[in-house]
Amino acid sequence: MSRSQLSLDDLPERMSASQFWNLVGEVERETLEFKRGIADSLLAAIPAMAMTNGGLLVCGISDDREIVGCSLTQNNQNRLTRYANECNVVVDLKPVEVDGRDIVVVSVPEVHGRIVTTPNGRLLRRVGGDSMPLQGDELGRFVAERQRASAEANPIDGAFDPEAFDLGVVNGALARQGRSEIEVADLGRALVDLNVAEASDGIAGATVLVAGAVLFARDPRRFVPGAEAQLIRRDGIGPDLGPIVDRESCAGPLAAVLECCLEFVDSHTKSFEVVSGLFREAIPEYPVPVLREALLNALAHRDYGLAGATIDVTVWDDRVEIRSPGSLPGHINEQNMRVEHFSRNRRLMRVLRDIGLVEEFGEGVDRMYREMEARLMPPPEFEATPSSVTVTLRNQFRVSVEELAWLGVLGDVFASASERLALVEVYRRGSAARRHVADALAEDAEVDRLLARMVDGGLLVRVGRAGGAQYELSPEVVRRAGSAGVNTSHLYRRRLLDELASRGGLSSAEAAELLGVDVAEARRTLNVLAASGLVRAVGKTRARRYLPAPSEE
Repeated sequence: MSRSQLSLDDLPERMSASQFWNLVGEVERETLEFKRGIADSLLAAIPAMAMTNGGLLVCGISDDREIVGCSLTQNNQNRLTRYANECNVVVDLKPVEVDGRDIVVVSVPEVHGRIVTTPNGRLLRRVGGDSMPLQGDELGRFVAERQRASAEANPIDGAFDPEAFDLGVVNGALARQGRSEIEVADLGRALVDLNVAEASDGIAGATVLVAGAVLFARDPRRFVPGAEAQLIRRDGIGPDLGPIVDRESCAGPLAAVLECCLEFVDSHTKSFEVVSGLFREAIPEYPVPVLREALLNALAHRDYGLAGATIDVTVWDDRVEIRSPGSLPGHINEQNMRVEHFSRNRRLMRVLRDIGLVEEFGEGVDRMYREMEARLMPPPEFEATPSSVTVTLRNQFRVSVEELAWLGVLGDVFASASERLALVEVYRRGSAARRHVADALAEDAEVDRLLARMVDGGLLVRVGRAGGAQYELSPEVVRRAGSAGVNTSHLYRRRLLDELASRGGLSSAEAAELLGVDVAEARRTLNVLAASGLVRAVGKTRARRYLPAPSEE
């Protein structure tokens, strides 16, 4: 169970502090806020949660996460009831004892079909652990979208046909919610319980909604025209349309469409194999979590009311473009989408969260940015029009895949892209001066502050003083990822062997240009390969060329 799905029923009446923190978590988020007591600040938190995804307000916890206690006295209960009435939201309360201290947990529901404001008329939304006001155009778009019914709630045409739905996928969703498997006869009732169908009279007992067809129908196109993804692989990089190399249509339950799209992209993009330590590692051209998130966003947030409009995925030589029908929902725009969210298809999103395809609401776009930054690739590009949203992922790399694998060995010991680039530059050289790092960053970064932070953080060691100072990898970094000098030599030899296999021959000057080193160092590396029998030298002095070693018969 995700912490974002916590309800009052999940909270025992008595528990230890460690049990409480393990269950609830210590970080405030969209669906959780701590309060020291029953105070006027609840007049902002209640409507903000009601206009987002609901959540829990835990009263009796200080800002530094000390359990100070808050009893559900008659006075406190009356005050909570008054706050809820002033916001026109019905809340539930539960007293809980944690390590002998009473606290009060308030459950705020998500409110549909109307606008909830603070008593003084402000419209708030939860952004992370804060309650933030909507203003100007964002406010107008939010209200308009909230009042517009989503196509996902429309009933599908025709009588309910259980054979048109994938029982195995439905049972999979029920299992993730901790429910028992069902038989075909109970399918209608199960879809109602999943909130993607409405109870009705008759044998079937259910009227399936568009959300139910998209999630669970064997072929949703039978009920929702355009409920599919069209995928194309084109040669070239544009701007003119290149020839189509391959195309495919992915249709079926939403989760199956997602996997089908991922398989198509994987089959038409590169995978780089590198040796990392004792293991061979495959690094895909595009980070899989980013592709998955971009495709899932297109499937989950598209406008299913645009009949016949499909999700379009185009794989080019240098990028992947994913286009979904419909404008950005609610108050979302290209500037706030990393921190804000608004679900056009709320029923659909809740099922996706319950079955584990979506983790926390509102974190997907930010995760895409973070994953691309971690790979030192350009951030995702979003283009929104009144009729579609397109995200573009580009396969530009600022470091080699071997260096990327080396960074991967380090894990999460650093965070920023600038720190990663600085580490790679020191890794390449064995030691680097300030100017080397500044050149590698190629941006207006505060290099001195960056280097000082990396030294203080145990990533680099400074050797020497003033203008002659050099920076080397710290012992901790070397311990985690190996000796910089050894790895650099290995990297150079691998690059030369790969290039020799491609070109058929290299001179020392050509090798130096390829590696970005002086001719003497390139010649030494080639001679090491020759002494090992991996290449052969032909000619003398300046005319010498290095060729691949003849293969053994």
